[in-house]
Amino acid sequence: MRQEIERLINVILDEVDCIDDLVDAMREQRQAMHDRDNEAINSLMNETRDLSFEVQACETLRSDLSKKLAAMLSCEPKASSLSAAMSNEEQENFNGAVDKLTQSVFVLKSEIMILSGLIEQNEKYTSMLLSEWRRINGDNISNSGGADFRG
Repeated sequence: MRQEIERLINVILDEVDCIDDLVDAMREQRQAMHDRDNEAINSLMNETRDLSFEVQACETLRSDLSKKLAAMLSCEPKASSLSAAMSNEEQENFNGAVDKLTQSVFVLKSEIMILSGLIEQNEKYTSMLLSEWRRINGDNISNSGGADFRG
């Protein structure tokens, strides 16, 4: 296998590992939120931030290597074009890595959708609680004969 192709495959697999680690951290964070473990939540927030940066670095490297390899093979820097310019063994290894990346990205998108839904739900409950608090607080002030600060 050509060295450039092998390097690209390794970078793709590194990105898969980073994404999988990010997904695991997001799931742990969700569980920590359920358990109301603020210390774990904060720690996992830092971990997910760091892992996100790692994923971005892997993605940038993968993109750069894809462009260089595409220039070398005289094709587009897309998986299908790169694969078509490879030998059978290279194609098999490359396509396997690309499939793993596709699956990991799908799982990550699912986790992001779940997290977005939880955030949206939290915003609704918070809004409802604030509205109720204001209603109760307003009723208590008017019924309790609270202090009159008018001149």
